[in-house]
Amino acid sequence: PIPATGTLQAVDGLEEARAVPAVTEVDVAVPIGSRVRALPDGDRYLGFVFARAARRSQVVDALRRAGSLIRPTIV
Repeated sequence: PIPATGTLQAVDGLEEARAVPAVTEVDVAVPIGSRVRALPDGDRYLGFVFARAARRSQVVDALRRAGSLIRPTIV
């Protein structure tokens, strides 16, 4: 979910998130400079992280690790 209401200024940590083992793609769906709204008013995600691994637990761990590295700046 979007952590705050405002204008998306930057998204840091994307390369680090892409480097997490099992992560296959990190996609930012909202253009920089776009107005975003936090829940419950917001109706979209900033982006998506995809992962693939032999075990479900590996996928979940990779998604959590990658997500923790992504830092949007919203002002």
